Amino acid sequence: MSANTTVERINTDVLIIGSGGAGLRAAIAATEAGVKVLVIAKEQLKDAHTGWAMGGINVAIKDPATPQMHFDDTINGGWYINNYKLARIFAEEMPDRVHDLERYGVQFDRLPDGTYFTWAGGKQSAPLNLCAGDYTGREMMRGLLAEVHRLQVPFLENHYVIRLIKQGDRVVGAYLIDNQTGQYKVVQAKATIVATGGGGNMYKVNTNAPSNTGEGYAWALDVGAELVDMEMVQFHPTGMAYPPEKRGTLVTEKVRGNGGILKNRLGERFMQRYQPQRLELAGRDEVARAIYQEIQEGRGTEHGGVYLDVTHWEEGKVEKLVPDVFAEHMEVGIDIRKQMMEISHSMHHMMGGYAITEWGETNVPGLYAAGEVTRSIHGANRLGGNSIAEGQVFGRRAGLRAADYCQNVSTPQVTQQAIDSEVAQMEALLHKKAGVKPTDMLSSIKAVMWDNVGIIRDEEKLKLARQQLTQLRQQAQDLYAENTQQLQASLEIQDMLRVAEVIVESALERKESRGAHYRSDYPQMDPAWEKNIYIKQNSDGKLVTRTAPPVKE
Repeated sequence: MSANTTVERINTDVLIIGSGGAGLRAAIAATEAGVKVLVIAKEQLKDAHTGWAMGGINVAIKDPATPQMHFDDTINGGWYINNYKLARIFAEEMPDRVHDLERYGVQFDRLPDGTYFTWAGGKQSAPLNLCAGDYTGREMMRGLLAEVHRLQVPFLENHYVIRLIKQGDRVVGAYLIDNQTGQYKVVQAKATIVATGGGGNMYKVNTNAPSNTGEGYAWALDVGAELVDMEMVQFHPTGMAYPPEKRGTLVTEKVRGNGGILKNRLGERFMQRYQPQRLELAGRDEVARAIYQEIQEGRGTEHGGVYLDVTHWEEGKVEKLVPDVFAEHMEVGIDIRKQMMEISHSMHHMMGGYAITEWGETNVPGLYAAGEVTRSIHGANRLGGNSIAEGQVFGRRAGLRAADYCQNVSTPQVTQQAIDSEVAQMEALLHKKAGVKPTDMLSSIKAVMWDNVGIIRDEEKLKLARQQLTQLRQQAQDLYAENTQQLQASLEIQDMLRVAEVIVESALERKESRGAHYRSDYPQMDPAWEKNIYIKQNSDGKLVTRTAPPVKE
């Protein structure tokens, strides 16, 4: 070991990995429960991916919406393989979580009479969507961060978690590396909450922050935690297709929710062909597939997209309703009041993840999870507005249960031998003089996933992806890093390959089309497949799957 490899040991009660909406809400709940908390952020605290969410937060907070409607919409939207128990808790507790956010200073849109301004998104039977302008995620993060600072919750920014630590049958913390100094650290924790968000960056075109590389799912495999429905990868129907430097940038659901019309290059309102009743307000999975089909059949624009038309909106509506989208387009010289936007589907959200109880518990003692890294409530398709909402309900619950668990266990001690062995592995990557650079491998993974595990799948493409990923995993053994940033990128690549493999195996297993998972060789939804696919890694490193009917109430 080199001279700079002294390892700092840090003790805490609850370790929270991830500083988005779910992680911060967990930190607030655990701190209020009286335990010592440490939050680890991969980037700066304020840069978490939650801040990228535009559209809004679903909650039955104003007539005629009720929690029962919110629950029904979530189950119908998820094509009946949601966890019903979690979906029920979610719909019923959301109003209280909105009031918490308001207590932290979050300001939601109100009408002149002082009541909330709500609107109905795709597949919603009542107006459930509550916004803060066109920057709901950013406003939520502002309030949550203010509360975290008020409670003086300790945190480490720009730290990358290498992996979780397991002793016996329980998770007891994590190994980290300081991105700025390269120093290794070990956090010894009584309970650990994973709130790392999704893994959109394994797809060529995506709406995610660059930090969404999916390592949280790989850690589950390491420690024997079960993942569920990993084949369910949601493609948002409206990401920018042009200009190239903005490709994949999210165009919020609000645009369609307020009368934006989808047209192909022939000027046809093509949703009349696919969803004549709901048109542009069909489910995300349905709209994204319709766009894909129009492009595949040659009716797309020259830049490989379709048009989203708001040229019929009265003056001022664009700027008022979607200021961020408006500004984004003006920045590249497109006046969307006069000219139609070119958009296409873009990988958006992973709906599979850690199997959790209603308190965020996994099947591994000491390990909890919340937010997008969990399977939670969405089933086979997520309603717009449910994601940043879900983290508030289950982040709080995971924080409370983890705090409770801490009362009955002692602070663990990680052996020096285990630490030395971890550091030696990292140093080996840094001391290699040649090999494969992480950036080269990343573009290969993105291409495999986009081309073969994308919006329309079949057995042939999935088996080809499996083969390509096996080759890439062999190449990954030659990864080398010249500095701490490249070390992090190398670890992300290795984890991403494992998660990609899990997505492929689950997609091969589900021989039907349901929600976000569409197989052209099994184009129908099959009642026999109204079940969840669980997957985990055995002690010998093999992936094993099992199926079970959805958890009912």
